[in-house]
Amino acid sequence: MLLKFGYQDFLDDRRFKNTTKVNIRNYETSLGGFVNYCIEKEVVSVEDITYSHVRQFLIECQERGNKAGTINTKLLRIRAFLNYMVECEVIKNNPAKRVKGKKKMLKLMFSAMTKFGKC
Repeated sequence: MLLKFGYQDFLDDRRFKNTTKVNIRNYETSLGGFVNYCIEKEVVSVEDITYSHVRQFLIECQERGNKAGTINTKLLRIRAFLNYMVECEVIKNNPAKRVKGKKKMLKLMFSAMTKFGKC
């Protein structure tokens, strides 16, 4: 399936499931960026998306200054889209499933402080 059609089908499905307009816009922004990235890399079919494409997109987002929370949100949106493609039997496995989210610095600092008795 062409990526742009899969993307539109996914958004239509979210609208059908009464997803809020705010969440639809968030999907359009976060997922739209990934779709554009894939098309720029000449990945025009959903079936051609790999783990490396997802990870490299998120690395580029990080290099542009996206914080851990933003990157994690983008990853969740990409996973939701690719899970939908699995449900529709367009692909067999979700290539984003193995991509690990970013750890948030504040959480790490708190863990370290409590571990060493500073808190």
